[in-house]
Amino acid sequence: MDKPFRNTADKKRLPVVLIVDDDAVVTQSLRTLLELETDYRILTFQSPLAALAEIRDISVDVVISDFLMPHMNGLEFLSEVKKLHPDVPRIMLTGYADKENSIRAINEVGIFQYIEKPWDNDQLKLVLSNALTKKCLQAQLTERIRELDVTLRDRNRLVERDELLREELSLAQSLQRGMLPDAFPERSGICFFAQYLPALEIGGDFYDVVPLANNRLGVLVADATGHGIQAALSTAIVKFAFSTFRQCDVGVEDILIGMNKILLRGLPADTFVAASIIVIDTDRAECRLMNAGLPYPFLLRRKTRTAERIMATGLMLGIIDEQLYKPAVEHKILLEKGDVLIVYTDGIGEVENEDRETFEQSMLGTQLVAHADKCGSELARRLVTASRAFSRPGHVWDDIAVLAVEMT
Repeated sequence: MDKPFRNTADKKRLPVVLIVDDDAVVTQSLRTLLELETDYRILTFQSPLAALAEIRDISVDVVISDFLMPHMNGLEFLSEVKKLHPDVPRIMLTGYADKENSIRAINEVGIFQYIEKPWDNDQLKLVLSNALTKKCLQAQLTERIRELDVTLRDRNRLVERDELLREELSLAQSLQRGMLPDAFPERSGICFFAQYLPALEIGGDFYDVVPLANNRLGVLVADATGHGIQAALSTAIVKFAFSTFRQCDVGVEDILIGMNKILLRGLPADTFVAASIIVIDTDRAECRLMNAGLPYPFLLRRKTRTAERIMATGLMLGIIDEQLYKPAVEHKILLEKGDVLIVYTDGIGEVENEDRETFEQSMLGTQLVAHADKCGSELARRLVTASRAFSRPGHVWDDIAVLAVEMT
C-alpha cells in the first residue's frame, strides 16, 4: 500500500509525507503524483482520526490536510499534529471559499503554507521541497546551536583543551563564512564591495546579492539580534529566506513580506532581524530601497561631492504576524555614474565618542565626502577605520557589516 523504504544497504531515510483528505480521489491523485515524481514515502488517510492514531508512534516530515472533513476539520487536525510533532511543517489543502480558514490556520496553528484546490503540481512539489528544506535546516541549526553554546559556556574550563576549542570556533567561522557570498553577481556598470567584522569570533550580521527576474538584482544587508553562536546561526535562516526569491519577479515589498513570514516561523525565540532590502534595475540604474530597522543608508554623489542620508525607516523582521506586518515607504534612487550607495549595520552607525555623539550622525557623511575619490571597496574600508578612531575608550563593539553599491 505505502511506498516502501529503501533497502537496508541505503541508510538514508526517505522523507515521509502524510496526506489526509476525505476524498479518495484527492489522496489517490496526490499519491500517484508524488510517488512518480519525488523520492518521498507517501501515507494517505481519508480519516483524520485514523491518521492521528497512526502518527502517534511514527515520525513524519510533512503533513498535508484538507480543511473540510468529517469528525474533525483541518484546523483541529493540524492543531493535534502540532502537539505530537511541533517541528513538522503543516500544509493546508483548501478550496477557494475556505481561504479565510487557511488564514486562521496560519495564525492559530502556524501552518507552513496553504494550497488552493485545484492545485498546480509544480507548485505543490516546490512547497513540499521548501518545507522539507526548512525542517532539515531548523534541525541542523538547533543541534549546532546547542553544541556550540555549550562549548562557549565552558570556555574557561576548557583552557587546557585550547586546541579543541580553536577547532570548534574554526568550524563555526567556516559555517558562517560559507554563508556569505564568495563573489557578487556581475552586471555592467554596477559593482559591489563589502566589509565584515564580527565583534566575537562569529557574528550576527549578514549580506547577500542575488539575481532577480528581468535583469534585476536583490541586495540584502541584515543584522540578527544578539551576539555569538545563536545570532550567527540565525543568519542561515536569513540567507534561506532571502534566497527563496532568486530569479523571481518580485519587488522590495514582496521580499520584505515574504522574509518576515519565513523568519517569524524559523527564528529562535526572542531573535529578530533588522534589514535593508534593495532591488536594482541594472538596465535603468534604478534602486528601490526599503528599510526594516537598520540605520539610514547614505548616497554619495561624486559629481557634486555630497553625501545624503536616505531617511528610510521600518519595523524589524520576525516580530509581527504576517497579517499585520506592513513594510515602510519605498525609496526610489536613480544612480548616476560615480554614485555610491552605502548600507551598513548599527555596529558602525551607533559607535559613540566621548561626547556621546554617534559616528552615523557626526562623521559618516563627512568621511564619505572626504574620500569621495576612493573606490567603493576603499570607501567601505575607510569607514570602518574612521569609526575605530572616532570611538571612545572602552567602547563595546558590535558586529560590523558595510556594503557599497557603486555605479561605474
